[in-house]
Amino acid sequence: MLFIRNKKGVLRGMAALLALFLLVTLLPGGNVQAASRTGHYQKRYKAKVSYPVWGQPAYGVVINRIRNGKVRFQISKAGVNGSPIYNSNVIKAKLKGKKASFRWKDTWGNSGTGKLKFGKNCVKVKVNQLQTARMNRSTLDTGGKFLKLKKISSDRKLFIY
Repeated sequence: MLFIRNKKGVLRGMAALLALFLLVTLLPGGNVQAASRTGHYQKRYKAKVSYPVWGQPAYGVVINRIRNGKVRFQISKAGVNGSPIYNSNVIKAKLKGKKASFRWKDTWGNSGTGKLKFGKNCVKVKVNQLQTARMNRSTLDTGGKFLKLKKISSDRKLFIY
């Protein structure tokens, strides 16, 4: 009797171990590297003005989601003391390696094209404005150069307008 009980225990233990092994190998693995790229990236500038400055101008990108070879993000720019504020629409672009090309439109009616590159703990963005809206005060345009923005948080909240 003792021998049979031991044999059943060993079989149960092996069955449980096999079930655990199958569970771990069959679960879909998430893209850990892509998830770590999401978040808020920013570059601040020094203001060269003759009045008091309480808010430095800044350029920002929020990477909201990276899934199935697509990236979802938004670009924003705030002038001195937060005026004016430009937010792009929510941009969805296909990733080719670590790069994406996209079209954009902002809250003031400007629009254009751009490129986004992922680096280590940063993103590089180049934005070209093709259409300028009437009453335009500033631009998301980067002057034909890539801006390097450093990651400042893991916040993925977009500025929906």
